[in-house]
Amino acid sequence: MDQRMSGTQKTATARAFVVLMAAAVSSGGSPSTATGEGAESRSLFNGRDLAGWSAVGAGAGEDWLVRDGCLVCQGKLHSWLRSNCEYGDFRLVLEYQVAQGANSGVYVHVPADGNHHRDRSSQPAAGFEIQILDDHAARYAGLKDYQYSASLYDIAGASPRVTKPAGEWNRLEIQCVGLHVTTVHNGVRVVDASPKRFPLLALRNKHGYLGLQSHNGVVRFRNLKIECLEKNAAGGAPLPSR
Repeated sequence: MDQRMSGTQKTATARAFVVLMAAAVSSGGSPSTATGEGAESRSLFNGRDLAGWSAVGAGAGEDWLVRDGCLVCQGKLHSWLRSNCEYGDFRLVLEYQVAQGANSGVYVHVPADGNHHRDRSSQPAAGFEIQILDDHAARYAGLKDYQYSASLYDIAGASPRVTKPAGEWNRLEIQCVGLHVTTVHNGVRVVDASPKRFPLLALRNKHGYLGLQSHNGVVRFRNLKIECLEKNAAGGAPLPSR
């Protein structure tokens, strides 16, 4: 059989390709990036307002604002931002910048009240926190290893510590698959934790809300994107809030 295509066949094939590509682009509704088979990264911050988040705590509405396309934590009122959706297995990527001496964190799989501490099974359900800190501040020189940036707070310390100085942007990646938690900080894997090595992790939730913590000092966030790694009733979308 002659494998060569006529001019008409080539034109038809090219048109079909264009139609398929246009359909693929338009079907997403909002910009997203394919990161694996059946998976997409979705933006958690639109750069304009707090859509998709709820400010929690007294005066929380004054503690969080949007400026120059960044989500800004004032660090004054010990409030937090809670995602409007719950998540199971996921990969979260974000960039953050701390002012000198600032302290914040990312809550993972927390219940609606934000609880992220639990060291006994008799205590209420809890998620956990991935620490964000100005590691270079003199006031934090004597902290425990799990209190520095990108650490699984109270459980597993980040190693090595690769935090950039205050005022510079850091990139943080958090991945959760069941109770296997990894963090990649500025391109370096610094935490790889599971209950076998860190038994306290077995006491933490496998699904729940995400959160951003206001502890002290100004912290800026940008480019927050999440990739859901599990299939559920919503076809890989965030778990519905209970």
